[in-house]
Amino acid sequence: MRGSFYSPLSHNNPGDPVYNELSQRMKKTLDLDSSPVAVSFSIEPPEGVEEMKGELRLCQMLDKARLLGESFYTVAANHKCDGGASSCGLKAMGDRIKTGEFLSENLHLFGSRRAARRFTSANPRIEYGTVKVVTFSPLEKALAAPDVVILVCNARQAMEIAEASAYETGGRAAGLTGPPICSSIVAAPFLTGEVVYSLGDTGVRKYMRVRDEDVFVGIPAELVVNVLENLSTMRSFDGS
Repeated sequence: MRGSFYSPLSHNNPGDPVYNELSQRMKKTLDLDSSPVAVSFSIEPPEGVEEMKGELRLCQMLDKARLLGESFYTVAANHKCDGGASSCGLKAMGDRIKTGEFLSENLHLFGSRRAARRFTSANPRIEYGTVKVVTFSPLEKALAAPDVVILVCNARQAMEIAEASAYETGGRAAGLTGPPICSSIVAAPFLTGEVVYSLGDTGVRKYMRVRDEDVFVGIPAELVVNVLENLSTMRSFDGS
């Protein structure tokens, strides 16, 4: 279940300098404040990467990679939030989440179990049991071939990514606000093969080191090169 960027790089080795080149190019082109995060789904831990010590929420793991520059893999026991773990296929969704009880009566995010249940059942989620390990790394330090690349950026930068992703196909990047970003920005791009953006969720705004104006983008790894090339082409016409 390892991803790769696109066919010419499908046999790239762990730690290949191409990841550093892509990351630096992405940060320079978009003027990003933090590193793109490479996320990989697998059954076995990648070679050369250590397991994260302790527990964190998945959104905090993104900060650990993008802001602190750390690379690590995680298993179900490392995930403090069951929502993040179940979105990535590491854990089965708990009954209290399935029934809507937890989101409506504990977190008070919905006015009824019925509303919470509709919400939960519609969220993108990788099938439980098909993933045993989720690896996080700044893209420039990736030791496992990424499946999804995650960006925290501002609205203008997200717009440019969305436009670049549509340049050759005329398609649309999907906006998916409502589901937590572990579902919308991590799981959904992997499952659909499409660029997805989100305004975030209450948990992210509480636990991540983000600004009010930050938005979130998930890019299937195989589209990263095309998005960057299209962005450069588009800018060549407007003099940027």
